[in-house]
Amino acid sequence: MDQALASLITSAAGTGAPTLTSSRYYGSATCPYTLPNGTQVMYLARRILPQAGIYQAVQTYVVVDGDRLDNLAAKFLGDPLLYWMICDANNSTDLDALTAQVGRSILIPMSSSIPPGARYG
Repeated sequence: MDQALASLITSAAGTGAPTLTSSRYYGSATCPYTLPNGTQVMYLARRILPQAGIYQAVQTYVVVDGDRLDNLAAKFLGDPLLYWMICDANNSTDLDALTAQVGRSILIPMSSSIPPGARYG
């Protein structure tokens, strides 16, 4: 990466990792990878899906036709970007699969605090 660009990213966003606190990658480590041509590329460290049991479920919700996980996160958690917490609480990596089956019950976690380990496994 061009040094000037790397400096800009680091000065504006710390490590280059997401700075939005609602991101599941907030605070994640960044790692360097060197391409065969010598160019260094930064990437986010892998996020391991946490055990669903670390989330305290406050209710279950029965999926209805037309539901989207971002809308459910906005309604129940107060922020559509927290859809990932519903995925984690239901041990799912596919947000569309959680709302694909009408009548399916999904857990809605408590959003007041993100449990330790939920962000980076």
